[in-house]
Amino acid sequence: MTDKFPTDDQRQALEATHTSRRLLELRLDPVKGSFDAAHLREINRRIFQDLPGLGFDQVTPGEYRPQVPPGNDWIKTRRLETVEVRPSVAYSAMDNEARNRLEEVLKRADPDALSKLSPQEFTSSIGRLYTALDYIHPFPDGNSRTLREFTRQLAEESGYSIEWERFNQTPAGRDILYIARDISVNRLALPHVIHEDTKRSVVFTMDQFDGNRDLPDLLRDAVKVPSLEDRQVQRATVAAPAEPSSEGQLAGQNATGYQVNVVGDSVQPESKENVLQARSEPDMDF
Repeated sequence: MTDKFPTDDQRQALEATHTSRRLLELRLDPVKGSFDAAHLREINRRIFQDLPGLGFDQVTPGEYRPQVPPGNDWIKTRRLETVEVRPSVAYSAMDNEARNRLEEVLKRADPDALSKLSPQEFTSSIGRLYTALDYIHPFPDGNSRTLREFTRQLAEESGYSIEWERFNQTPAGRDILYIARDISVNRLALPHVIHEDTKRSVVFTMDQFDGNRDLPDLLRDAVKVPSLEDRQVQRATVAAPAEPSSEGQLAGQNATGYQVNVVGDSVQPESKENVLQARSEPDMDF
């Protein structure tokens, strides 16, 4: 008798089912912490805690990714849904310098200080904070979901809300968010890139998406000061996620207005992969 291994689509569906459930639990019971490294790691652990027992042996919930060997770059190539372009984004080596930088960046995750900012100032600050954490890219898996949940909790503690869901309403909305993040991260990464081929890939991506919004700018669409009615809608949405609220429908309608701008020739899309020079590593941010 031959054992049947799940297909990639089946594995993706299994992963999505369990992580979605854990993200819902985090809405109902957020991590209690100080928005420090332990807080960030606990969010990642809780989101992905089920996967090792389901055959995802490479997933290590709550643990940092290993250091990139000296002399190498770490770059991810992403597939988009609406355009045949394969953007590249570079991340930190996750060495001691990056880990120390993580601790410094997280000092800016101060709800008391952030609550004193105007909406415009808060949006800029949270966008820069997300970008800095995304460039460090501390986890081997699920950085996107971890950082969205971390900044969602941080915004709520600061008297604001971030409606990350609005970008998930359409393929173009998802692509615009990925591009905004990659533009912002590549700006931080470029001075630290070692190899010329990596640098060319990063610069090419930045040139192709010239004219698109970066993350702090894009978040102006998603950051708001929630009213009492908004908070009631949010609670109702968490309690009954199968029934979309009027606010969710409005976000979906607004999201259809997003369009990716591409400069120059397109590149045939390929599967997303993390590239440590020529070696491919798994990642499940989608």
